[in-house]
Amino acid sequence: MATILKTAHGWQAQVARRVDGKTIRKAKTFKAKRDAQVWAREFEVGLSAGTASTDTLAQVFDRYARERSASKKGRRWEEIRLKRFMTDMANGKPLGEYLIGDVTRADLVAWRDARLTEVQPASVKREMNLLKHVFVTATDEWELIKINPMLKVKRPASSRRRKRRVLPDEIKEISAALDLGTEPWVSEKQITGAAFLFAIETAMRSGEILNMRNRDISGSVIHLPETKNEHARHVPMTTRAVEILDKVRNGNDEPEARPFDIDSDSRDSRFRLAARKAKVIDLHFHDTRHEGITRLARRLEILDLARVTGHKNLNELLTYYEASGDELAERLNASTSKDEMR
Repeated sequence: MATILKTAHGWQAQVARRVDGKTIRKAKTFKAKRDAQVWAREFEVGLSAGTASTDTLAQVFDRYARERSASKKGRRWEEIRLKRFMTDMANGKPLGEYLIGDVTRADLVAWRDARLTEVQPASVKREMNLLKHVFVTATDEWELIKINPMLKVKRPASSRRRKRRVLPDEIKEISAALDLGTEPWVSEKQITGAAFLFAIETAMRSGEILNMRNRDISGSVIHLPETKNEHARHVPMTTRAVEILDKVRNGNDEPEARPFDIDSDSRDSRFRLAARKAKVIDLHFHDTRHEGITRLARRLEILDLARVTGHKNLNELLTYYEASGDELAERLNASTSKDEMR
């Protein structure tokens, strides 16, 4: 039976249990009595279930990066995040220093709450998804622990979804800041500008645009063999999109050549500098997807639009559709016949 004591530093949980002929004692101090109780109960359950791994979470994160993340499309983000997990604090201790058999739900709740003071809830949710899969793998496949401590850790409430669109004046100012007024478009600034305009016309993601090769283009259609949701799709181009593509290709039609030949980090930095120079506030490159989808919705039926954008769930597609009340009123009146108005 665990002992919970009030100390000058908070509430201390003391656990003593005999396992395989040996007495195992553990003590840990928490700010809240409930956290101490939860930790003691989960630790006792873990002992009785036979938790015996001496691997630290740092070792587990490293193994997951090598054996699981390495084969994923999101490898780079996962590897960076797994390294960050090692130094993230949970109840005054780096997460990577915990033995995987010692970490409890209370520790992970403390980590979650600390992260919520640093980043947005959406980012914490994404990180929790990765952390949960690490523990699922450690439990079900590697059998390092018997009980997954992430199972009952609640995800934070969603923050308000972003509704930012790109205004016509902002397009003009950012285009000027990225030197699109001069040709040919060959510099990194100009390629960034071309990608910006192309994203608005096609509603494609930045990564899809930068990874696209000439062999993926056939007439006015782009074939994307690899996408974020791992489903191939075809993207039709507007006349304006074809013009932008022709300018940025500059006659280079080699099958393996990338029309938008710039890496994502350079594109990020070039775009941020241009937005600052143009004095455009709170605009992200990804906002072009909101703008592009909203524009395409005027021309395509909903199911056709979903196929173009790659959304399997229409509710997810709706999060990118940002038509204003004035735009809807204009479209409604434009489609109303004189007979209907009588």
